[in-house]
Amino acid sequence: MTPMCENILDDPAASFWLKNALRSALDRDPVDALNDAEVLVVALKERLYFVVNEEAAE
Repeated sequence: MTPMCENILDDPAASFWLKNALRSALDRDPVDALNDAEVLVVALKERLYFVVNEEAAE
């Protein structure tokens, strides 16, 4: 395991969700896990922009 992964898993301030996602990703093919993570980032950014714009319109 890489030092950054270890630091995240050992960090009490890291969210439960992040730690679970990282543990799950570490059990997968690293290329597949990274590709899925990049798609997730795009989807979450889209959701953020939607929520921010929706609130600004109110």
